[in-house]
Amino acid sequence: MTASKLTGKTSLSEDSSGSPQQKYYWSLRCRIKLEWEELWDWFCFEHGALGTEQRVTENGNETLAYFPEKNSKPLQTLHHDFNTSISGDAGGVQLLELIQCEEEDWQSNWKPFFKPVRIGRNLQVMPPWFNSNETSSLTRIVIDPGRGFGTGYHLSTSLALELLETFFEIPPEKPPWLLDFGTGSGILSIAACLLGCDKSIALDLDDGALTDVVRNAQLNKMENRIFPLRADQVCLSKAFPVVISNMLLSELQKSSVELASSLTYGGSLLCSGILEEQTPELEMTFRDLGLAPYRRLKRDGWSALEFKKQVSKISTSNS
Repeated sequence: MTASKLTGKTSLSEDSSGSPQQKYYWSLRCRIKLEWEELWDWFCFEHGALGTEQRVTENGNETLAYFPEKNSKPLQTLHHDFNTSISGDAGGVQLLELIQCEEEDWQSNWKPFFKPVRIGRNLQVMPPWFNSNETSSLTRIVIDPGRGFGTGYHLSTSLALELLETFFEIPPEKPPWLLDFGTGSGILSIAACLLGCDKSIALDLDDGALTDVVRNAQLNKMENRIFPLRADQVCLSKAFPVVISNMLLSELQKSSVELASSLTYGGSLLCSGILEEQTPELEMTFRDLGLAPYRRLKRDGWSALEFKKQVSKISTSNS
């Protein structure tokens, strides 16, 4: 079994009486034609998925997508919406099963599939329960998979890490601050600090993700260098030389003005989470905001891009 975009962890909420309340999530199992696998994965995340898992069975390729207990999109018809609006293939995705699962089973079921993974030239992402006393020249990033998206196991995250690694290899001077917009697990903030950035502001709208950032920062001894904040409760008074964001195209476009305005002139915006065919659309969005495409990585249908904010031209006239 191959797993991708692995997220989620055990959590309990409290009801009005203060007693712990068991939480649930939905497991949507579908049979899928191989050519639609990446797009279906993207489509599920666009509609609120917490994580996905790919399986190869005797009857063909299957995908399990996990959704929160309260999801805004009717899951029974999600495959039909994909076949109609995205693939144009009536048999592209077939619904096999939709079941409700107890959330407490999540982490124990997923734990065996999280193993160290090497990314780029010198990065390695590993879970905290993997004990390794071996001396290594690799830069190790310890991530406890939680609700915050970003474990390094999916191409959008690994490409973001590779782009970040490439960025830090080139500039003669390391940036003192970085803005991680839509931080998820905090993996990009941690990587940036390990690669030479002094401190990172990690923004997200999900309180659960911000809790995971605190946990992961502690695991990497970065608690004094990474500052998780709720994106809708903070007003940034400064611009950053580097801004990074691993989000889907729709989210990047929705936040494009804020991303561009958070960047210093001459600064770099690193974006991941984009399908290759979406690249021209994203480039057009940021060109209109004064950001020029500078570097691009692509692999297996996914892209990561670096944009440079162009320096304002100052016009002068003789009086």
